[in-house]
Amino acid sequence: MSITTSSTTSASQSVAKQPANATGSNALGKNEFLKILTAQLAHQDPTAPMDSNAFVAQLAQFSALEEQQNTNDTLTQMLALQSANNQTGAVSVAVASVGKYATYNASQMTLSANGNISVSATLAAPATDVEMEVDDANGKQVRRQPFGPMAGTNTLTWDGCNDSGVAQPPGSYTIKVTATDASGNPVAVTQQSSGLITGVTFQNGVTQLIIGGTLVSLSDVNQIQATSNAH
Repeated sequence: MSITTSSTTSASQSVAKQPANATGSNALGKNEFLKILTAQLAHQDPTAPMDSNAFVAQLAQFSALEEQQNTNDTLTQMLALQSANNQTGAVSVAVASVGKYATYNASQMTLSANGNISVSATLAAPATDVEMEVDDANGKQVRRQPFGPMAGTNTLTWDGCNDSGVAQPPGSYTIKVTATDASGNPVAVTQQSSGLITGVTFQNGVTQLIIGGTLVSLSDVNQIQATSNAH
């Protein structure tokens, strides 16, 4: 019995003498698991060896975990492949659309030098007050223009000037049309614009159309046709 005690004590001292600054990996794979299991077997108490049932249960648990990880890796690869296919399809549609006219949901639009911005506003119900708010790229309001009572679909135009009549510099502006009825309740408004697709660009992995100097995501496009509605 003294030999057994000496062997166990020696193993414990060997573990205790490991460097205090020893570091390990955060990942637990098959190799790491087997190293841990081997260490358990090597340093087990001979008078109370590991239960074989617990040993088998640990192996089964790790096998199930590894299978789940493999499944997750497969799903990740499938999603990446699907995303690549979707992007390829979007690129094909965008390139084929160059030279055609598009109708799209309009909110952020580009003002050219000495130009103006027009949006088509469709009211869900007749409104007694319709207003257009224009904010610059920093979110600062530069114009709030009233249009009075309206119904149906109307074309609203911002002349490119602020409330004081000063022409604003070219750049990106946010257009927001709001409407209220006779009781002061809000009326839903759908904003759209249209123009010639002159090019395609890619930003942060997103395919965008260039329409009148404005970048429009494909998800905001409602219709693409060979000729303009105005023709």
